[in-house]
Amino acid sequence: MDMYRSKLEKRRSGSAIVIIFGIVSLLFWVNYVTGQVVIVPNKLKTTRSNSKAKSKAKSKTKPKANTAPAATPVALPDPKPAVIAKPPAFAVSPPPSLTTAATVNQPASDTTPANLSEFVFDVITSDARGKVTETRKERARYFIEELNGGVPIEMVEIPGGMFLMGTAAGEIKQISQESKRGVERELRDRLQERLQWEAPQHAVKLSSFYLSKYEITQAQWRAVASLPKVSKELMSDPSYFKGGARPVEMVSWDDAVEFCERLSRATGRKYRLPTEAEWEYACRAGARSPFHFGEAILSAWVNYQGKYPYASAPRGVNRQETMPVGSLGLANAFGLYDMHGNVWEWCLDSWHDNYFAAPDNGRSWEASGVNYIKVIRGGGWDSVASECRVSARNRISSSFRLSGIGFRVAVEVADKAGR
Repeated sequence: MDMYRSKLEKRRSGSAIVIIFGIVSLLFWVNYVTGQVVIVPNKLKTTRSNSKAKSKAKSKTKPKANTAPAATPVALPDPKPAVIAKPPAFAVSPPPSLTTAATVNQPASDTTPANLSEFVFDVITSDARGKVTETRKERARYFIEELNGGVPIEMVEIPGGMFLMGTAAGEIKQISQESKRGVERELRDRLQERLQWEAPQHAVKLSSFYLSKYEITQAQWRAVASLPKVSKELMSDPSYFKGGARPVEMVSWDDAVEFCERLSRATGRKYRLPTEAEWEYACRAGARSPFHFGEAILSAWVNYQGKYPYASAPRGVNRQETMPVGSLGLANAFGLYDMHGNVWEWCLDSWHDNYFAAPDNGRSWEASGVNYIKVIRGGGWDSVASECRVSARNRISSSFRLSGIGFRVAVEVADKAGR
């Protein structure tokens, strides 16, 4: 009997343990499913803690419909967030001539300006006495090339077009008469010969390109001269007249070419000197007169030997030095400053004594030219007015460095590759 009771109690104890275990298991699964905290015997604490951690992780990533709402709801990120492109820096789009097909090796954005900005400037027209007959506002587009130290070069868009380059035969005698007032005898004697360099007048058609708004300054020169050498060494401060905003001078044609090559490597664009045709086209900016200002110039607009004026214009000052670029405040109709005076500007072309057989597409003219003699244009601070005319040409050895010679740079676009 006692044995029977003992067995019965053992069975009851076993049933109780099974019932308790079942209750604990049920509570465990409720905790697992709902994520609620429950109190369980100490011997199951570790299991409950693990279950709680797992249930919390699951409830955060995939909450059930019957889960109590959190006090502070958290917005989960969309698995495929929408990409919002930043607006361009400028509202103006680049012209079609700048659009090139992007490739894996050389994206278009690395070689062409991504955006263009616009600026407004003053343009004047004068008569033969230097009297202003018209004042107007013009607009042009440009991009900025940032150099070392945050020094910018502003590159102005020059629209493509056709123009008559040089001087017509019928105008040479008139120019000779207009140029002689006050000019020294030696220069007068050579003037007729030099005017023949501008003939024959011929039509040239050009595609669009970019030209620096100002002559290259000494600050810009220093920034590029600090870049790695391509073919030759460059002095960091070669100029005779010192000033970061003044045009760099005392640089040879070879120095200017090295400057362009270093700038090209640093930026991925093709920088070079402008061709002679590009230079005259850009200087004229649609004008048919001796100067882009009109029939005459004044020393208030141009830094030149003001005591030797052109046509009936009054005599002006002779500053005998360069001036900070753009400081006289007047541009031509393309938005370019100091195209007359301040410093002569190197062109890419080799020298030819006239325009017979000159190319009609604006490219650099090398065939049958004198390779070590290069073209300079625009006149300088020490030039008489007639030397500053839009069609006036001069020549000098590519190795010479003078305080009256500087340069500005051009940028090629896609249709000019291989120039």
